[in-house]
Amino acid sequence: MIGAGPCRNDESRAIVRDMDEPTQILITRAQASDQAATGLLFERYQRRVRGALGRMVAGQRLPPGHDTDDLLQDAMLAALRGLQGFEYRGEGSFLAWLLQTARNELLQRLRAGNRKKRAGNHETWSRVGEPVNDDATPSQVAIGNELEDRVQACIEQLPDNQRTIIMLARYLDCSAAEIAEKMELPSQGAARAMLMRAQARLVRLLDTPPEDDA
Repeated sequence: MIGAGPCRNDESRAIVRDMDEPTQILITRAQASDQAATGLLFERYQRRVRGALGRMVAGQRLPPGHDTDDLLQDAMLAALRGLQGFEYRGEGSFLAWLLQTARNELLQRLRAGNRKKRAGNHETWSRVGEPVNDDATPSQVAIGNELEDRVQACIEQLPDNQRTIIMLARYLDCSAAEIAEKMELPSQGAARAMLMRAQARLVRLLDTPPEDDA
């Protein structure tokens, strides 16, 4: 019993050290299949990312047997399992990537449930991020889906820094001060200027007709 004390203290110090580990180091460890690092990243960012995802599904009718918290957690964990394809360019870039990837995972799950429900009783439920409309027809839902897909496709065409700032501002409600900190910008004014440029470019992309597949 006496000899167990120092061991527990060593473990406690190791846990605290891991929790204080910079995000970039945790990502590197997680990319090397370190499950503890993946878990720490989940704990560090789950509140903010799940909060943003939760707002996207707020008020939506989920498929039978699905729980909102479970869907959000599964989507975020699935995103973290795909870290091998991520290149770290600052905390802001990671947070934006994590939200976008988790959002895509969530959409896949909701769309799969939507298809099953339509096949079962021809009812529909609204898409992520859209207000519930009990009078929406299947064609109206489809139009909304296409519009959101178009927005996401255009966001993905933006340069990395502009894509990051759009995700931070639009989906995570980051202030100019938070954006400047997470993207390592010199000032809030620089953050606002970059956001304006990113929004202007996004509008131009949305105004450009998509190319038809060859």
